Amino acid sequence: MDIKDYINNIDTEKLGIAKHAIRIPKQTAIISNDIAISYKELDRTGNILADSLLQLGAEPGSRISVLMSNCPEIIYIWHACGKIFTTPVFINYRFKEDEVAHIVNDSKSKVLIYDYQFENIVSGIKDKIKNHEIVYVCLNGPGQSDAVEFKNLIYSDIDNYPSINNSGYEMASSLIYTSGTTGRPKGVVRNSENRLNIMLLYAFITGWGFDDIHIVAGPLCHTAPLSFATCSFLFGNTVVIMPKFDAKNFLELIQKHRVTTTFVVPTMLNRICNLPQETLNGYDISSLRLIIVTGEAFPFNLKKKAVEIFGNDKIYEMYGGTELSCVTYLLPQDQIKKPGSCGKAAPGVDIRLLDSDKNEVPTGETGKIYVKSPFLLGGYYENTKATRSNYHNGYFTVGDMARMDEDGYYYIADRDVDMVISGGVNIYPAEIEQVLLNHKEIYDASVIGVPDVNWGERLVAYVVAQKNAEISEQDIIDYVKDKLASHKKPKQVIFIDEIPSSTSGKKLKRVLREQYAMTSQESIL
Repeated sequence: MDIKDYINNIDTEKLGIAKHAIRIPKQTAIISNDIAISYKELDRTGNILADSLLQLGAEPGSRISVLMSNCPEIIYIWHACGKIFTTPVFINYRFKEDEVAHIVNDSKSKVLIYDYQFENIVSGIKDKIKNHEIVYVCLNGPGQSDAVEFKNLIYSDIDNYPSINNSGYEMASSLIYTSGTTGRPKGVVRNSENRLNIMLLYAFITGWGFDDIHIVAGPLCHTAPLSFATCSFLFGNTVVIMPKFDAKNFLELIQKHRVTTTFVVPTMLNRICNLPQETLNGYDISSLRLIIVTGEAFPFNLKKKAVEIFGNDKIYEMYGGTELSCVTYLLPQDQIKKPGSCGKAAPGVDIRLLDSDKNEVPTGETGKIYVKSPFLLGGYYENTKATRSNYHNGYFTVGDMARMDEDGYYYIADRDVDMVISGGVNIYPAEIEQVLLNHKEIYDASVIGVPDVNWGERLVAYVVAQKNAEISEQDIIDYVKDKLASHKKPKQVIFIDEIPSSTSGKKLKRVLREQYAMTSQESIL
């Protein structure tokens, strides 16, 4: 069966929160901080909130900005928006005032719902918001003087609250802004049908079913954690929501709730794998059958550790992104067989690797990834120029580079904006980072190119050493020289405590470049 047949043949009468509220009303939908919420309660709250949002002025097609860390209320909002055909705009809670204001303004949101812990940010952006009629709603506190308290929007003394839009899957369309790794965040538009098809693609690839229990470890303001959570609700699963990721607590919750599925980025997996062996041995995680890994490069040494801890039949690696959804996937049995690969093209996905002249590159050579699939974004929100510039003959790119081997497996090289040209030679920092991350005394690393009078650019490696490690700059340079061609060794190594990254785990190389430029300028002065 191919993906089209799977989507066409699935029993839609069993999908969606409203359907589960009738079919399995007492089934636990959400567990958060040891509080359990049933499907009946989740759907009832969604109905009340949907009605309240309409009374606040929301209408079909309008946007509702949400600034919260992980909590059940995010799911209430997502479900309510699906019922009244409004679009939730989940904002990265690590964004600063200017970034939050940009998203609220760019999305033309009619409502901003925020957690009281972000009161200072909301207070700081009020004068920057262009829509002076925007309604502020505060969770866990009184908030702004003109803010509505969220608890008042989900309260009703009517037990069987009238259902609002009980048809379909209540699958809200979405407007999620990119993490801004290369510039200002852009809004990625997806309609409800597109999002539903993406959920079914994940289910098709992984065997996701009605009996799974999922744990959300990453921020729900990001595409992947939200997508896998909504996939779980589609199938009537129980979803355990972690307010904040902690490696030990992650294992505790898997044991306690007999979790079967999860999604993590390699950074999270690294923290788990670096727990003391006695800690790892102290938890029964045998219920876990599926670990989806995506979001950034997955170092081979970390992959081997993860396979040792979790087994060789659980890890699915995926490559994709906010704009692309799932592009490739690597099955559990191929994790060790294909070092460095992110897998084959996902069902329904057509990939082309093109050179700078837009010609397809031969097998084994590196080219820019262009994708055509039914799972692509609908476009960048009100940014036709950016949308068009990323398309070529119906294929879309986010600038990532890759090569394909003779078996059809893909290997990500780097983003084109991160590629370094030194002495006229193209160098992909991701290749060097993979080598660095295989060193037992290196915890994390990122490589950038900086201006050089003689070479055009030179390589600088930022390194986070393992605790109590004794490793020098020259040790690292020599190590890379032994593993790769001499021109790929870093000319300078800078030790830091932490690599700057987004909440999705993506390394912010532009921040490192800015820091290096600032430091260089200060040394001149």
